[in-house]
Amino acid sequence: MKRVLLFLKQWALVVAIVVGAAGHAFFSRFSALSPFLLMLMLLFTFCGMSLRTVRLHRLHVMLLALQMGGSLLSYMLLVRWNPVIAQTVGLIILVPTATAAATITGMLGGSVGFLATYVFIGTFSSIVAAPLLVPVMAPGHVDMPFFASMLSVFLKVGPILLLPLFLAIVLQRFAPRVNGRIVRAGWFSYYLWAAMILILMGSTFDMLLAPGRKNFGMEAGIATAGVVVCFLQFLLGKTLGSVYHRSISAGQALAQKNLMLAMWLAFQYFEPLVVIGLAAYSIAQNVFNAAQIWMKGRMDARIRERLHAYHEQKHRSGRP
Repeated sequence: MKRVLLFLKQWALVVAIVVGAAGHAFFSRFSALSPFLLMLMLLFTFCGMSLRTVRLHRLHVMLLALQMGGSLLSYMLLVRWNPVIAQTVGLIILVPTATAAATITGMLGGSVGFLATYVFIGTFSSIVAAPLLVPVMAPGHVDMPFFASMLSVFLKVGPILLLPLFLAIVLQRFAPRVNGRIVRAGWFSYYLWAAMILILMGSTFDMLLAPGRKNFGMEAGIATAGVVVCFLQFLLGKTLGSVYHRSISAGQALAQKNLMLAMWLAFQYFEPLVVIGLAAYSIAQNVFNAAQIWMKGRMDARIRERLHAYHEQKHRSGRP
């Protein structure tokens, strides 16, 4: 039983991908729950934070500049070549870091405080950036003047990201015991993330397998773009983070994206095919995360074995 639980902990993300794809007809029915799951995950993050403890680091600013500037720049570079791939890459880079990234960062031995602060900063930056950039990247789908479209995006994105913060502040101020219980149950956000992957995979495969004309070349290109941008962000984040001894935290901050928010925005404003790139990105990032967790578990097990062997040898030799 212990081995089964350990397997589920290490490979829950991959299992969620496979199960969500296989049971797409069932899990796609729950897509309406996406905003509420997002708000619940943000609540776990914000309840464990205090505005007084938020410490802005130079690396936070650099990562945020890469996220916001990279979104617009990648779209502008790709749009003449392929507008759908440009929208896919731009949207992926734009959306904030997933709240579950803090949990996975902790599992990998990174700085949870650094990551949680970036989630906080990135979430509120997205409230400003999304209304500005979404109308630019999806001009044919936001059928209203630019400033009206900005307000529309803000009114849809803002409550999802702001309500958990206000609720967390209220709980910290007036119900600290309830807040403490939520903080102690923070591990649950990891499994909420797995549930969100089930819905993402279900919705995507339900769309892909629906009757109608298919352009497999285009779909393959969009999926490839999603995978490539995933590994590039991990590489860039880890490389930049290593300069400040934050390789794990920076890699997760830049690359582990809140794809449920991206999927929700895609269905609202972008080409439907963009969801294929989001699904490919989700598969790539979660397989990579599962592999990192497995490698960390193996490394920890080897360290424990060596320490045990050392103490056994020390005991047999009779040395104190």
